Amino acid sequence: MIKRILVTTDGSESAEIGVRYAIAVAKKQEASLLILHVTDIKLLEGPFLRDLTASLGAAPYVNYQGSISMLLDERGKTALLHARKLCEKQGLECETSLQTGVVPRVICENAELVDMIVMGRAGEHNQFLDGLIGSTTEAVVRRASVPVLVTGHDTPTNGDIVLAYDGSPQAKKALRVCADFATHNARKMRVLVVGGEEDAALLEETRNYLQNRDINVEYTRRDGEPGAEIVSFAADCNAGIIIMGAYGHNKLRELVLGSTTSHTINHAPCPVLLIR
Repeated sequence: MIKRILVTTDGSESAEIGVRYAIAVAKKQEASLLILHVTDIKLLEGPFLRDLTASLGAAPYVNYQGSISMLLDERGKTALLHARKLCEKQGLECETSLQTGVVPRVICENAELVDMIVMGRAGEHNQFLDGLIGSTTEAVVRRASVPVLVTGHDTPTNGDIVLAYDGSPQAKKALRVCADFATHNARKMRVLVVGGEEDAALLEETRNYLQNRDINVEYTRRDGEPGAEIVSFAADCNAGIIIMGAYGHNKLRELVLGSTTSHTINHAPCPVLLIR
């Protein structure tokens, strides 16, 4: 059951999409909503400011740190005020919080007593990322103790739930979450395993776990590259959400082989709920 949701905002368009999605989920689940803006402490550090002024050919700063701190705080307040107004339009009360620190760390600390984090697909520099997830989103997904939903869509749909299952510890947690989600929302669940014949046993694992649950479930195995197949499968069945374990391999292997998690988030036709 989701009863308290944390959503982050930096005032960008993609962040607003995340806020709108979180509002819709909060209303449906009758959950409380915490909206958080974090001022990046790295932007207030002396070396950064000295490098910035030098690159601009400006004189050494006198009170630039204080001035930039004020500007960043004002930007944060504006983003939170806009998010609050979105809540008010939907008749939803919310709590807002403006904090300063290392952004992923502050988000995860605030998430210790919530049930889910919601984030837009990319942050304020989305135009430079061409829709790809930012480093903050990836860091939060890797560190958070609760599920993280990453979305490029502002409205939940009633489409089928896709579980991408690879047998990892994270995937097993995702299986439990997915089963509860499907039961609570009375939605069809589609279990997808990407791999060869030797991976058919993974489907049997999910069948054994789900056999006594009152869930409409379908099992599918596909060959191919996992990230691409997950995205393709979700598009084929017009999925409403993908649920999967997040970053199951170490960073070195992901660097060499690529990350299924990152590919899925970047290209999914629907929101992705990530479980660690």
